[in-house]
Formats: sequence, structure tokens, C-alpha cells
Amino acid sequence: MVQRVIDTGVEEEDITGSESIKQPYDPGRINVVRQEMTVFQVLRKIKNKEINLEPDFQRNLVWDETRQSRLIESILIRIPLPSFYMDAINDDEWLIIDGLQRLSTLDRYVNEEKFALQGLEFLEELKDKKFSQLPRSYQRRIEETPLFLYIIRPETPSEAKFTIFRRINTGGMVLTAQEIRHCLYRGKSTELLKELASSPEFRKATSNSVSPARMDDRECVIRFFAFYLTPYYEYQKRDFDYFLGDTMVKINQMPDNKITQISKAFKDAMAKAEAVFGENAFRKPKGKDQRARNPINKALFEAWSVCLQKYPLDVLVKNKEKINKRFIYYMNNDPEFVNSISQGTGEVKKVHKRFEIIEKIIREVIN
Repeated sequence: MVQRVIDTGVEEEDITGSESIKQPYDPGRINVVRQEMTVFQVLRKIKNKEINLEPDFQRNLVWDETRQSRLIESILIRIPLPSFYMDAINDDEWLIIDGLQRLSTLDRYVNEEKFALQGLEFLEELKDKKFSQLPRSYQRRIEETPLFLYIIRPETPSEAKFTIFRRINTGGMVLTAQEIRHCLYRGKSTELLKELASSPEFRKATSNSVSPARMDDRECVIRFFAFYLTPYYEYQKRDFDYFLGDTMVKINQMPDNKITQISKAFKDAMAKAEAVFGENAFRKPKGKDQRARNPINKALFEAWSVCLQKYPLDVLVKNKEKINKRFIYYMNNDPEFVNSISQGTGEVKKVHKRFEIIEKIIREVIN
């Protein structure tokens, strides 16, 4: 499978490292049912908004019309389609997890008639035909084609769903961890992350360089909240992804006044980081002969933003040159610190290490 490569503006990250990551849940609580439906039945559910083809994390239809046409041709020559996976929010709302391109193609061709067939290999006589222009026998063949859907029922634990979502994606781009969290923990948290990732404060602090394409921007935001709401020294989990998921659950349960409070804290942290580091905020320092600056480093983002947020802006600005120099000193002289923001960044000891050093840098300078 060919993956599209997107420049996200953030440094690639190895979260797990050498730690064994296991989040226990009862396999008996996993409830996935297999259901056969015809294309006609599925498209009717799409038309009635009972299947969501527009989740935030899968906005783009990446197939061109030739590839879409060949999917329709495959159905017409009776080639079976791969299975589809749905997350059943409830009986009236399903979210497409795997198979978005195929279902979107069927919807565009049959329901919306957005394109005519082209680039066909076997049924060239159907070239330039929209669905309504096909012979009725071909229309019926499409509508009566059976599709096999795996429905993940609502009672399945979120931890189990996370594992399922990461493993099943077979077409297009495999979902990122944050895209999965966005699907699993919809509510106040997803709205807050969307709002703050688009805020002027975040954009300025990151020099507008973090792409929203794969939700790396929203992951940066949730990583701030994870350690703002849970002090780093209390972080003892062996699965960083689930730790971030738990943070989204916390936010979903917060009253609105608390949401306002933590939102202000985030914006405050962004302003302080930009004031201290300018365009180099949340980045590793440039090497001696390096011309271009490094991309945003998520581990540095969470640690610097949380630590800077605790101190008055005027004190930080007054000491910003010293803070920058001490940061460079530790980057050049403490390999364990460098490792803590580069490899296995979700390991407990690595999380503790980077926060301890960054706290130490600020205290050394200010005191």
C-alpha cells in the first residue's frame, strides 16, 4: 500500500521506545458484529445521515475519477469488495473507520452523480456514463451488490477500540493516534482542541508551521493539557497514547468555567514560549553548520509550555537570553536529556527526565 507523505511541520517521534506497552482490558467486552447489506441499503443510510462520511480526521477524498471509475467497474464485473469497518456511536449513527474512499466513491457516483465513468479497462462502452445513464441491468447490479460491514458496537471499551482502529485501516492513510482519539472521545475536548489549535496564540508560538492535516496540531494541545492537569511526577502509565485519551475524557467531564480556565492557561503558555524563544520555540537548537531551523518537537512542546506557564511573563522575558543559553548547554552536554526528547518519549523515565531538566533550567536562571 502506498502512503501519501505529508509535511506536518513536526519532528517524527518514537513514543514507545523499549518499554512494553500493554493496556489491560477484558477481551470479552469487545463487541464487533458482521453485517451484510446491499449497496442500495448502505447508500440509503448515507443519504439519511446515518453513516458519517465526513469525520474531521478523514476530510479528503484522495482518489481521482479514474480510480473511482474502476471501483464502479469492479462492482459491475462482480469483483468482491473488501470489508468495511464502522464505529456505531448508536443505532442511528455510524462512523466510517475503514473504507471511506470506497463508500465516498459509491455515494458520489450513485447518490450524487458527481462524475461519469472514465479510464475503464473492460467495459469501455460505459465510458462517460453517469449512474442514471447506465442500462437498468447495470444499475441493479450495483445496487444489489452485497457489502460486508464490521460494526464496532458502543459497549466496546475505548481502549479496545483504539487498538482496533490502529490495526484495521487498509486503504488510504492509516489513522494517526490523535485522529483515533478524536473519533473516540468526541465532546468538549475535541471542540477545545480544534479551537486552540487554530488560535492566534498557538499559530504565533509555532510560527504557523504545524500542519492540521493529520491533527499534529491538536496533539500538541492535548499534550499540554495532559501535564497541566496531571503533574509530570504523577505520570506512571506505561502507555502514553492512553494517557492522552484519559486527558480527553477528563476535559469532556469538565464544567464550562473550568474549560475557560484551562484554555486561558494554554494561551498564556503559548505567549510566554513565543516571548522567550521567538521563532525557535519548541524546537531543538540548530547545529553549528545548520541553516534551516528544526521542526517542532512534541516532547519539547509539552515540557516547555507547561513549565513556562508557571512563571510571570516579565520575569521570563527579562531572563530569556540566559534561558536560551542554558537550554543549548543541556542539549550539548546532557545526552540523557537529548534522548528523552528523541527516543521512547512516552517512557516514564524519559517524561520525568525532560520535565526535570527544563524545570531546572528555569530555576537556575531565575534564582
